[in-house]
Amino acid sequence: MTPASTQLAALLALRWQMVRSGGVRLGLLLGVALLVWLLQVALRSGGLLDSPSLATALEVAPSAYLGFGVLAVIAPLSAGGGNELVPPDQLVAYPVRTSTQFLGGLLLAPLNLVWLVQLLALAALTAFLTLDTSLPRGVVTTVAYVACITVLGQALAWLVVGLRQTRAGRRTVGVGAVLLAAAAIGTVQTGRGGDVLAASPTHDVVQAVTAGDTAVWARTTGVLLLLAVLGLLAGSRACGWALHRPGDAGSAGRRGPVRRRTPQRSVFLELLAVDRASVWRAPALRRGGLVLAVLPGLLAAAGGVPWASLIVLPGLVAAGAGLLFGINVFCLDGSGAVWLASLPQSPRLAFWSKAVVLTETVLAAVALAVLAGSLRSTGAPTTSELSGIAAAGLTCSAVVVAQCLRASVRRPHGADLSGPRDAVAPPGALAIASVRLAVPTALVGLVLAAAATTGTWWLPVACAVPLLLASGLSVGRTLRRFDRPSTRWQLASAAAAG
Repeated sequence: MTPASTQLAALLALRWQMVRSGGVRLGLLLGVALLVWLLQVALRSGGLLDSPSLATALEVAPSAYLGFGVLAVIAPLSAGGGNELVPPDQLVAYPVRTSTQFLGGLLLAPLNLVWLVQLLALAALTAFLTLDTSLPRGVVTTVAYVACITVLGQALAWLVVGLRQTRAGRRTVGVGAVLLAAAAIGTVQTGRGGDVLAASPTHDVVQAVTAGDTAVWARTTGVLLLLAVLGLLAGSRACGWALHRPGDAGSAGRRGPVRRRTPQRSVFLELLAVDRASVWRAPALRRGGLVLAVLPGLLAAAGGVPWASLIVLPGLVAAGAGLLFGINVFCLDGSGAVWLASLPQSPRLAFWSKAVVLTETVLAAVALAVLAGSLRSTGAPTTSELSGIAAAGLTCSAVVVAQCLRASVRRPHGADLSGPRDAVAPPGALAIASVRLAVPTALVGLVLAAAATTGTWWLPVACAVPLLLASGLSVGRTLRRFDRPSTRWQLASAAAAG
């Protein structure tokens, strides 16, 4: 059989040919070039800090490395094993090896804005930590750590996917997730996060990065590289086991009568009920929604984020909520899109129904994250900080909803969403959308945070009003584009094609 590396190269070439837009191809190439340039800038920034800032960098380095490790484990778990280069139903007739699928998911791991931002942070930390030692050796250790933890995270994700193929395995994974969440919440509430961080193995990684002793550096780096190689072997085995293991989720079926849902009072409420159920019925969206509801608030609470910093949090959470399904919101209709489009109802009702469900999702995620983050914020918030948090939550949610509706109407994608690893858009489109959502919301958060520092409570509100109006105008333009019959037919065709 063809080696996995050869198959992976062929799938990459096929995926590149499937990107038919020249602008998208240029954007991806420019994104790679920008990332390389930012990495070079981060690695050259070692001499820009003063002594107190360097001491702070040394203090937070283990936390930064541990944060990257947590993300590298959680991201593939929330994606059900990782992203896919090509949808699996399009490769049924071809003998693609499971190791190829594992390597493909591993290759797509960097297509995550948070992953890339943390990678840049680790590069900058490496430059700071190696001022008195060798930068190349520190870079090798950091690269070995990033590779090791990413591979192990992917391998663990495929192990969980395989366990969830049976009812007993799903119960085991569910109980384990509950216990881990309870342990994390208990650690946060008791204030023992420092003890957990002190016991983290990332201290050894940081010591190897800063080590002037070659033996210490070689030992730690060698262990990391060895774990990465073992993770590749174990991950390929786990991926093959998970994909070839027969599942019982569809064999059990639902026995007994199915109660008809209560009729709603209007057509719009019926559409709302259908769209809400569509979000929950998709395994990928259901799992991603649960992670989105728990993880940001838990991390904010664990870090004891001050009130002023909570103003920036809604932008990050809102962008993540938009990526859940908002950038391709009409995929919720699935194969019934053509049938829904043929019903004798106002087409605008379908648009507003999707907009309401998306707004509910984004606002709920922002509210949960801010509420959880405020539980361990020190002191009492000022009036300007409260107004800044409220303005940031509403404004960032409005910006994300407007951007998502615009992207959904202009660039629809086929998405079946019936499998546990189905995505609402191709990996490249998700990466570009993450930048388009995260950059404006981050800027909005920074502007409102600066306005809140003035101590004037109405200034954040005054800054938010023009942004809210601009978002409303954007939604109006998108609605006028949606009113065209050709646009609605394109959306229905893309959603129904799966």
